[in-house]
Amino acid sequence: MEIFVQILILLIIVAICFALYRLFRGPTVIDRLLAFDGIAICSVGILALLSLLWETDMYVELILVYSLLGFVGTVALVLYLHRTIPVREPGDKKPPKGHS
Repeated sequence: MEIFVQILILLIIVAICFALYRLFRGPTVIDRLLAFDGIAICSVGILALLSLLWETDMYVELILVYSLLGFVGTVALVLYLHRTIPVREPGDKKPPKGHS
């Protein structure tokens, strides 16, 4: 069981590396937002696996708080983007003014 959990942690670390690449590379804000959300989810997964590996429940509160912060951060950024990015009208093929 211990080796299996260590392999899972290694795979999650690889997933975090891919998400970090997407976070820095972009090219759009949505890509960066999804990468941030993926990193938060993977971090929670690592905390849960470490809690399982070390046979302790001390990290449950940390997992809940970190999950909440990741969710609230994503929602806040989406609300900010919703207010700042103009929306296309249905059937409009041109981008909004000021955007290409």
